[in-house]
Amino acid sequence: MKVAIIGCGWVGTYLATRMLAEGHDIRGTRTRPENAEQLRQLGLRADVIDFDRCVPPEGWRGEIFDAVIVSVPIRRADSLDAATTRFTHLVKFLESISFTQLLFFGSVGIYPHISAMISEDTLGDEMLEPRLLRGEQMLRARFPGLTCLRLGGLFGQNRIFARYFEGKVCETGYQTANFVHVEDVYRVVGLLMDRRIQGKTYNVVCPEHPLKKEVIIASANRYGFRLPSSFADGDRTAKVVSSQRLVTDMGYSFVHPSPLLF
Repeated sequence: MKVAIIGCGWVGTYLATRMLAEGHDIRGTRTRPENAEQLRQLGLRADVIDFDRCVPPEGWRGEIFDAVIVSVPIRRADSLDAATTRFTHLVKFLESISFTQLLFFGSVGIYPHISAMISEDTLGDEMLEPRLLRGEQMLRARFPGLTCLRLGGLFGQNRIFARYFEGKVCETGYQTANFVHVEDVYRVVGLLMDRRIQGKTYNVVCPEHPLKKEVIIASANRYGFRLPSSFADGDRTAKVVSSQRLVTDMGYSFVHPSPLLF
């Protein structure tokens, strides 16, 4: 298959490397020349496109892909206007190429910080994070066949949760974890591409939701990191994002069902 990964950062690079090994033809984009060069060294065709400025290389126009994976982030520091500008440029770029299937990596951060079991349809749009919702809506308005994957916190390879808290006070240890291993993201994407799924929204999150404190302790013990200096007994929000729709619709079984096993 011929696949484009737009915004080929950490998770995109993982997918691209696995797909290349399977014999797929992969083309990617990064926002900086040095990062695009890293992709080329892995064997990808790669170009620099910054969707905040968006002067895409002419070599993309008219290109035909079996699937396009969009992993262009909306960051916490972005204003709604900045997110709108970025996705306006992104939509215009996608209009210049052709593809059979479009997948978008969203985030479970779109859901509010509340104690509740949350599926894809639990909350109305007025409850969702406006910038993340804007990105999804702009893509789906132009490309109704968009499949949106709302990813949990991403871990795997060198991304180890305990690493970020060594010797520090952990303020979020008593919150529930909504995490996912990058290998499961890769396998879900492969399944969706094989079945040519269109127009769906799926939460991609481990089915088990231990406390973040438990995940930190487990990963510290497994990989030899120091524990936090303390766990502040503060926020105990039990936000649980459900991936049951993905399991039911696709018959998917998580390789890493619990972040305690990452």
